[in-house]
Amino acid sequence: MEQYAHTSLLARLQLALEAKGENKAARRLLVATGYYADDDAAGITSLVMRHCREYGIDPREVLGDGAPQCPPRIVMTPVFTMAATHPRTGRWRLAEVERIALSARLLGPTCFVTRMDDRALEPRIRQGAYLVVDTAQELPPSGVRAGEQGVPFALDLSGEGLVVRLTSYDHCRDCFELTALDSAQPPRTVPRETAGCRVVGRVVWVAQEL
Repeated sequence: MEQYAHTSLLARLQLALEAKGENKAARRLLVATGYYADDDAAGITSLVMRHCREYGIDPREVLGDGAPQCPPRIVMTPVFTMAATHPRTGRWRLAEVERIALSARLLGPTCFVTRMDDRALEPRIRQGAYLVVDTAQELPPSGVRAGEQGVPFALDLSGEGLVVRLTSYDHCRDCFELTALDSAQPPRTVPRETAGCRVVGRVVWVAQEL
């Protein structure tokens, strides 16, 4: 298969999405570009194939004539660690640690899989649980206290990697309220407009041992 740098592949995918009228999906790729290293061919190919399957794009438009034509219904999906951070910026970065078999219907083109690395949300979400995070859902609900009924969101906190907490948005103070179920971890308030915090997406699916 003809090889391209990851930026070139994502640019081709963006053009294909725009040709389909999927402009929102095309814009989200601009965020995805910073998550992949140039040599992460497997990760980029997986991202491209998920988009092709979801939006009815011929993979050959992006990957060339050697691209597979029919993505399998059950695919080996990369799982990214929550702990990896960029050595210079301190921001969370995609670093694959394993792959799992996952039904295609659970993993749309805006989703990725990570694995809970702490006990902050036990027993609701256990340490080691597989989480599907939807990056299309970027803003936690407003007017709902985080508490036990809060919505689990994944946030990129500078120097900490990816953090999953029950999250709500305080419109009056323009900040996020982060809550753990572990009483040893006090609630946190993080300003929305800060370089040290970015909402990555909402946790939409959890797989864990009972």
